[in-house]
Amino acid sequence: MIASFTGLPSQCAGGVGMKRADIHQASSTPDSTRFSDEQKAEVHATLEAILDRLDGMPREPDPWEETCLVLALNFLESGLYERAIKALEDCVLPAGERSAWRERQINRNPRRYSVVRLRARLAGVKATIR
Repeated sequence: MIASFTGLPSQCAGGVGMKRADIHQASSTPDSTRFSDEQKAEVHATLEAILDRLDGMPREPDPWEETCLVLALNFLESGLYERAIKALEDCVLPAGERSAWRERQINRNPRRYSVVRLRARLAGVKATIR
């Protein structure tokens, strides 16, 4: 899909390229229809394992972890499982491997989510699948 996208219609030479209607038709199938229930459950279990680990430390997520977990939940609620997996992979990055620029941006945000609140959102996501 990305390789065949030549830009917005207004950016194409001579108006040639994908028309607005073609862009909507060319969009890929949502992840939620490509992931089996077992695969979805595995992603949910991964997120739950991260929350369990935070509980075991015991501590609340740091700003980086909080942002990644909230993003993962947003993606799960939208059925974008591949993006949720990427957010979970980012969540468990060691502090030394995190993007310094992104971490500075994240640290500007107020903290809002506790492990309990994240678990409640995950329970809502899991309930919609059944």
